[in-house]
Amino acid sequence: MKYYSKKQMQGMEQKAVERGISMTQLMEYAGGAAAKFLYDTFPLKGKRVAILCGKGNNGGDGYVVARLLRGSGAYISVILAEGFPATDLAREAYGKMGPGVLVTDWKRESRAVRQAISDADILVDGLYGFGFRGVMPESMGKLTELVNRSSAHVVSLDIASGVECDTGAVHGPCIQADDTIAFSAPKPAHILYPGRNFCGKVHVMEAGISQEILGRTVPVLESVEENWVFQQFTPRGSESNKGDYGKLLCVCGSEGMAGAAIMCARAALRCGAGLVNVALPRSIYPIAAGQLMESVFTLLDWQDETLMPESRERLFGALKGAAACVIGCGLGTAPGVMELVHELLMQARCPVVLDADSLNAICGHIEWLREAAADKPVIITPHPGEMARLTGLSIAEIQGNRLETARRFAQETGVITVLKGAGTLTALPDGRTFYNGTGNPGMARGGSGDILAGMTGSFAAQGFEPSAAARMAVFLHGRAGDLCAETLSQQGMLPTDMLTRLPEIFLSIEREHQKSN
Repeated sequence: MKYYSKKQMQGMEQKAVERGISMTQLMEYAGGAAAKFLYDTFPLKGKRVAILCGKGNNGGDGYVVARLLRGSGAYISVILAEGFPATDLAREAYGKMGPGVLVTDWKRESRAVRQAISDADILVDGLYGFGFRGVMPESMGKLTELVNRSSAHVVSLDIASGVECDTGAVHGPCIQADDTIAFSAPKPAHILYPGRNFCGKVHVMEAGISQEILGRTVPVLESVEENWVFQQFTPRGSESNKGDYGKLLCVCGSEGMAGAAIMCARAALRCGAGLVNVALPRSIYPIAAGQLMESVFTLLDWQDETLMPESRERLFGALKGAAACVIGCGLGTAPGVMELVHELLMQARCPVVLDADSLNAICGHIEWLREAAADKPVIITPHPGEMARLTGLSIAEIQGNRLETARRFAQETGVITVLKGAGTLTALPDGRTFYNGTGNPGMARGGSGDILAGMTGSFAAQGFEPSAAARMAVFLHGRAGDLCAETLSQQGMLPTDMLTRLPEIFLSIEREHQKSN
């Protein structure tokens, strides 16, 4: 699925006009799409339908809906939320409504409006469109509260009023829709939180912008689709060996954080890497060795928080032979870690995945990312807190505009940026950004990120294009979490449980390949 911003929608509307469709016709198409949805979805005869219209063109869409429903057998009323329409298009649509539509004004007839909302079976939200930003006026907020307290089925036109189109942000009162009719194309707010929670079920309906125009516009956001992920995998060759599936170096773990290294490596193994080499402190080797029978190890000795010369030689020798490298899971925050992360990042000639403590190590040194990304793919996997430290923004600022934060950081640094959270985003340096719809709150536990890092590194080591490796890992990580939640509950599932679900997913992929052959 492809999602388009406010600016892009405005541009596509203009292109449609240049091709001979008037703005009046576009409003007719939008109102017609909404009316068709209502006709097709509800038995309208005898029902009470109240249409709330703002003063702009979204209200104009509502007036078109009112006119087209006059013959439905329903009792149609229009509520002027902010008085008489303020745009030429909306005034024209208002004038065409004709008889049979009861009009009430919220400012002058609040009692009648309250009664209309209370009596309604269906409420159509035409208060604000994709141009809305900020907070509704107080009077509109009170009207919104009445709508949300009603027992009516609420249908929003294009976007739930109170949600910002490009960010999904909600800063005040907001319509809680049961359904939203997205005109011509979905918008970021239909899928980004918290707006997603207010839009209900989203129905994309043609509304005058042709597929040709849509196809020529690069979307601001795309979703990662299951079919695409599954198609990335091909059957393993009958004469292949471990060397064909890459060597992954995981520089992870520290005293007290052996589990992070173990989960990262186990995830990499489960995702098919040919060889996983775990570089960790000698002191935690006995713990890791008992859990990672299939891995090899590069043991590191530290003295006075400095990596010993022999260990450094072993580590950088392993790096030269690696097809990909994961740095950071449980690596710790000792003073020597920053220097080590910097040196690994600069000397690597393979794709590098930075997670957890490696991200903390480069805070304040974003130029390291730019320099490293100039000669190899770099993937970072921050959660909002880590992203805040990287960017200097607050967590609230990041969560309030996740899409723009991730996209801008990827473009400015040249790194593939995986901003974790509900609806993880993968932003590429070329400006493309991808939304992931798998996963659930049961994954919000320490260790989930270590597994994602290991999966990402595994796919990169196997030769998948790094930006694809990141998207594949995010999708399958979430899918494994969803399978765990189905049988173990979100409350009781653990990150390590996801490792046991990965073979189940890959088995289904292999069976699909067998069917197609």
